[in-house]
Amino acid sequence: MRQTGFAHQLWLGLVALVLVLFGAFLFSRALQADEDARVLYRESLALAQAGFEAQLLLNELRTPNTDARSAIAPLRRKLDEIGGLHLTGAERQDLGDIERAVEATELDPAAQHRATLLQGSDRRLLALVTSVRDRTESTATAAHRFRDFALYGLLAVTVLTLTTALTLVALAMRTLSAHRERLGELDQMAHEDALTGVVNRRRLDETLPIELARAQRLGYPLTVAMLDLDFFKRFNDRRGHGAGDVLLREAAQSWRRQLRPTDVLARYGGEEFTLVLPSCDAEQAEQLIERLRPLMPERQTFSAGIALWSGQDGAEELLRTADIALLQAKRSGRNRTVVAGREPQIALPLRVVS
Repeated sequence: MRQTGFAHQLWLGLVALVLVLFGAFLFSRALQADEDARVLYRESLALAQAGFEAQLLLNELRTPNTDARSAIAPLRRKLDEIGGLHLTGAERQDLGDIERAVEATELDPAAQHRATLLQGSDRRLLALVTSVRDRTESTATAAHRFRDFALYGLLAVTVLTLTTALTLVALAMRTLSAHRERLGELDQMAHEDALTGVVNRRRLDETLPIELARAQRLGYPLTVAMLDLDFFKRFNDRRGHGAGDVLLREAAQSWRRQLRPTDVLARYGGEEFTLVLPSCDAEQAEQLIERLRPLMPERQTFSAGIALWSGQDGAEELLRTADIALLQAKRSGRNRTVVAGREPQIALPLRVVS
């Protein structure tokens, strides 16, 4: 499923990239079309101006009293100026005809031949200017159409890209949420006892030093209790391991419902459990344990050892002290609670010296 989600994200990313590239292409082409139209407009204006001036020079050249050589020189410059613009083949052919007529006039500048030699030059010049103007308008119209198409295309690309991006973000958020849930499950599996549902030894080893530091900083008492089910092996042998698992699970869940949110119940190992009770002294811990005894399923019992933190011991030493108290409770007959430092005194037999 994760591979499918990743494939979807990859495809969406590729689609978004293609849309962005296509949008950039449309934008660049629209800019180029506008630039081409502007260039043609400038050349059309320059051609119109040069054509107008060339038309005046042609009219002047037809006048009988005009010095042909003095009028031809500026006319040639105007024709050269027109020739420097972007012209089509037909337009250059018209320009060539005009230049050849001017050249013939320059070779035979007699007044009686000018009109004949220049016949049709003004029409060709007008046709050339008109052709460039029409081409400019056609190009400008095409540029405007393409610009409109590009604008609508960019709008569509923007909407599609935004939709793709939002879909990609939604997929990423869903993937992130799934990963977060998976990490939570892995963390729970790593720190929760699978059988009983309470925290395991690893979480206890992480939590207890933190609770000791908090108790020292805030100045409240902290108690640790070790609980061990009595005759659990005998119960397993008689009822089976399945019943033993049910006994452990039901006992742990019944105990946990009686604890405060700040208390910690951990499965220490086998049939042994650990209670970490912040802001709780030995007497309060003993009272709590007595409230837990009637909750044992199958009328089973447990022994308990309590250790009140001195404010100096480390976590391991505190657990060891509670475990020693638990051992004393078992040796004293089970189904009882022993507080470390308050172990019952064992009477020793008197030895009579004769």
